[in-house]
Amino acid sequence: MFKARSLLATITLGTAFIVSGCDVKVKPIEGGKEIARELERHKIKRLTQQDILNAAQKYGDSVVVVAERLHVLQLTEHLNQGGVAAAIPYCQPENFEKVEALQHKFGAISRRFSERPRNPKNLARGGTAQALNRYSSDQEREAKVEALNQNEIRYTSPIYLRDETCLSCHGTVGQELSESDHTLIKEKYPQDQATGYKRGDLMGMWELTFDKMDLVAFLNDQPKKSRRPR
Repeated sequence: MFKARSLLATITLGTAFIVSGCDVKVKPIEGGKEIARELERHKIKRLTQQDILNAAQKYGDSVVVVAERLHVLQLTEHLNQGGVAAAIPYCQPENFEKVEALQHKFGAISRRFSERPRNPKNLARGGTAQALNRYSSDQEREAKVEALNQNEIRYTSPIYLRDETCLSCHGTVGQELSESDHTLIKEKYPQDQATGYKRGDLMGMWELTFDKMDLVAFLNDQPKKSRRPR
């Protein structure tokens, strides 16, 4: 009986101590603030369609700015080193390593199109031709984004000949572009139409197609779910 009463008293006292909790101090979890910040960072954001379009505009601009800056730097360097023959392989900025890395990061695939392309593969067709026509007819002069369907967003941006370096390959034959250099270009691109341009002329258009799921994953700092070819 004594043992039972002692046990009961012990339990009652322990319970009262726990319930009162007046003098109990909870030790903070080590690294608690960092854990909270990490959880907040990985929390899925509720994004509207406009949020996604705005992001496509922002990251499309980023890709184009980097690509065009690298394009001019690469062309200038190789033109100085070996003329047009040395520069020809560097006239595809969408394939530069840094540009491809950005595309993958944002879930985009970029291409350039023209109504007068050097490479026939860059001839604008279908909906791309319609988008390019809006720039060539002066209906549009700035970058634009639009939802193509539930899964893809298209970013377009006009390409103007702003740097005189480009005239070395795209200027008037016999003037900025020498006959001999034009012959070199025609050897690689027999169907070349991309000559006769002047500074300020519209040369074509960037088109970036964003995978909506990949873009949302990037915005939420989550692993990409799609398996788009790169």
